[in-house]
Amino acid sequence: MAQMSEELIEQWADATAEIYNESLTGINLTRLPEAVAQYVELFAQSENLTFNGDATPTDYFDNHPFLAVTAVLNSAEAMEALDSDAQDALDAMADFTEAWYNFDLENEPELGISEADDDGDEDW
Repeated sequence: MAQMSEELIEQWADATAEIYNESLTGINLTRLPEAVAQYVELFAQSENLTFNGDATPTDYFDNHPFLAVTAVLNSAEAMEALDSDAQDALDAMADFTEAWYNFDLENEPELGISEADDDGDEDW
């Protein structure tokens, strides 16, 4: 099975930034329908691909698509801004984005001392 390309992952991040109006202050309701349409197209391209352990949407924008999908699904005001097809599409991609989010969390590098930082002087 083919893997998601970094270009495709960056497109997901761009659509996520569009939902948040390129900030973390909340969902931009005026841009939401267009951004969800982008999500629908990206999901169609992505749903049969494997996740990429070398790239994540948070490499390009602070929020993961799963957080955006969840925020929209949990906001009555955001859901009202969407037609029923867009609402159904978001609901359908929720499991996919959650699995992707969990995959990315599991593949985050451990923070700590790397071998490059370890000079062997443990008596200090």
